[in-house]
Amino acid sequence: MFSLPWLELSRFKRHTITRLAMIVIIVIPSIYGGLYLASNWDPAGHLDKLQAAIVNEDTGAEKPDSDGERLDAGQELVDEITPKGEGGFDWQETSRKEADEGLAEGKYFAVLEIPSDFSEMLVSTGGDDPEQAGLRLRTDDAHNFIVGQMAGTILSEIKDGLSKTTTAEYVNQVYLGFNDIHSETEKAADGAAELHDGAGQLHDGTGELVGGTTKLDKGIGTLQTGLIDLDKGAGELKKGSGDLADGADTLAESTTEAKNGSKKLADGAGQVADGTSELRDTADEATRKAEDVKRKADDVVDGARPKLERAEGDFDDARTTVRGDMDDRIKQLQEDYPDDPNVKKLAEDANGLGEDLDSAHKRASDAKDEAKSLEDKLTDAVDGVMDKIRTADKKIGQLDDGAQKVATGADDLHSGLIKLDAGAGKLAKGAGDLHDGAVQLKDGTAKAKDGAGDLKDGSEQLVDGSTELDKGAGKLDDGSGELADGLEKGLEQIPTYDKKDRENRSEVVAVPVDADKVKDNAVDAYGEGLSAFFVSLALWIGGMITYMVINAIPYRALFSSATSSRIAWAGYVPGLLFGIAQVAVLYAILAFTLDFSAGAWLWTLLFSMLAAACFHSVHQLCVAALGGVGRLIALVLLMLQIASAGGTYPVETAPKIFQIISPFLPMTHAVKGLRTLVAGGDMFIAAQASVVLLLMTAICLVATTVVCSRKRMVTLTQLHPSLQL
Repeated sequence: MFSLPWLELSRFKRHTITRLAMIVIIVIPSIYGGLYLASNWDPAGHLDKLQAAIVNEDTGAEKPDSDGERLDAGQELVDEITPKGEGGFDWQETSRKEADEGLAEGKYFAVLEIPSDFSEMLVSTGGDDPEQAGLRLRTDDAHNFIVGQMAGTILSEIKDGLSKTTTAEYVNQVYLGFNDIHSETEKAADGAAELHDGAGQLHDGTGELVGGTTKLDKGIGTLQTGLIDLDKGAGELKKGSGDLADGADTLAESTTEAKNGSKKLADGAGQVADGTSELRDTADEATRKAEDVKRKADDVVDGARPKLERAEGDFDDARTTVRGDMDDRIKQLQEDYPDDPNVKKLAEDANGLGEDLDSAHKRASDAKDEAKSLEDKLTDAVDGVMDKIRTADKKIGQLDDGAQKVATGADDLHSGLIKLDAGAGKLAKGAGDLHDGAVQLKDGTAKAKDGAGDLKDGSEQLVDGSTELDKGAGKLDDGSGELADGLEKGLEQIPTYDKKDRENRSEVVAVPVDADKVKDNAVDAYGEGLSAFFVSLALWIGGMITYMVINAIPYRALFSSATSSRIAWAGYVPGLLFGIAQVAVLYAILAFTLDFSAGAWLWTLLFSMLAAACFHSVHQLCVAALGGVGRLIALVLLMLQIASAGGTYPVETAPKIFQIISPFLPMTHAVKGLRTLVAGGDMFIAAQASVVLLLMTAICLVATTVVCSRKRMVTLTQLHPSLQL
């Protein structure tokens, strides 16, 4: 069973170079893993070797209620963190310009800036308008990203320390304030007792005030009733005097107008009397002329009628002559000379003349009838006019007699109205004076009534106010008593603190919760935490190097009578032995050079050998099946496992594709098992990982056996490969 593996190993004893190759195979994983772990063993413990700048621009501030005591928090912070090893980095106080240049050049890995109002903001926590103080930490990822992350942690620690100090000082002032509150409350209690005594005296006085204001309100009510009655009478007097003054004014105006009118009436009546005399003479003359007109009209009527009757008779005779004899003669001429145009024209002219005579006769007859009608109307009209003229003449005579009497009466009326107008003027002046006095009286009584109303409202408000004041004084008396009692009781409950007690309580309140970070299965150094990943990575590299130097299978044995499984085993055992040697050398170097320790050394070594055995089986399969391409596949598998094994960060933080392939890759389980064993964790997790690695090893060996079986048949592709590495 071991003859073929030993035969493969015996090849390396023939020459010095082959013996050195065996040493290289064993040592390379140790160099790879050792260098990586050595460079990352404890980076956080050596941050004091990194230079960082601190720029202090703080101008300080006066503490509140401290009698001029100042706080220079910026300088205190500089003094606290600049001593080497105190602030994480090697802090050096510099100017802003030097800090900016150093950060840009990579001389400083971080710059902490303290603003000018840093102390002012800190002391504001004890005032009425508290504000947060700010620090600014600058890093440059162009030089190192990880240092920027660590700087953030250092800034958090500095901030927590400042917060603790500031809070403690603020709370100390709060406890000191309790002493002041106790003292002031004691004074308030004494004042409340004095207030209670004064409130009792005030309550007695307000009781007497209520009685007096009640009597005053009653008297003002009686005065108000009398003034209302007086104002009512003054209003009636004002109205009556106003009516009297208006009537007197109207009477005076009327008498003046009547006096003026009577004068005009007297003058007009005289003029009328004169006019009626002239009218009477004129009427007599008109009557005489009317008699002459009547006589002339009778003559006209008597002369016109016979002339119209004669004209009618003449027109009738002419019409008879034309329509009789002349018409017969013309007809005879027409019969005698039917074609003679002159006869025809004569007949037409005679016919036209007859028609004209008919019209003239008719007009003459109508004129005669109309003259008859007009004769009757004219006679009646003339008779009617004469009757009216005679009647008018008679009445004008009567009018003239009356006008003479009116003129005499108008003169008498004018003399009487002059006397009446003088008396009405005096009456109007007296009535006006009376009304003015009544108006002034009414205004006075109205103001007095309004004043009495306001006075009554004021007295009622005074009564209500004094009553409320009395109630308030009673409540003040009761409340001041309760206040005095409450202050006395509260004074007993307000604590006082001496300096030592304040300092102790301030420290507790500043950090009320003390949190400790406890690690189960803690490792001693950052490198030990990464060792599971780097050891697995080194063993995978070791497997790749192993099958770059030795054959994956003894190819000459393919043409022997050995079974395929024996051939696969013969290629695997040398790799397994190299893997075990790689594990031993790697852990020896880690233990003696880096002070590496494991929670379970024996199980860690055995599990690491199992991981190496699994990795070598994978590499044997890749090389046996694909030759040089198989080594390329192993390199691709290495890259996939670095991304999905969860060696530095949990695989759950990686993209989804890496989370999916992670369980199917051997390095995932190797890292999980080694991490548990190095830290001394749950052995069940390591056992699960061991089972998976054993199963993967068995699968790879079976697959390699199948590959050996297929390689016993040589194909044209094997004789002439398209690609060979």
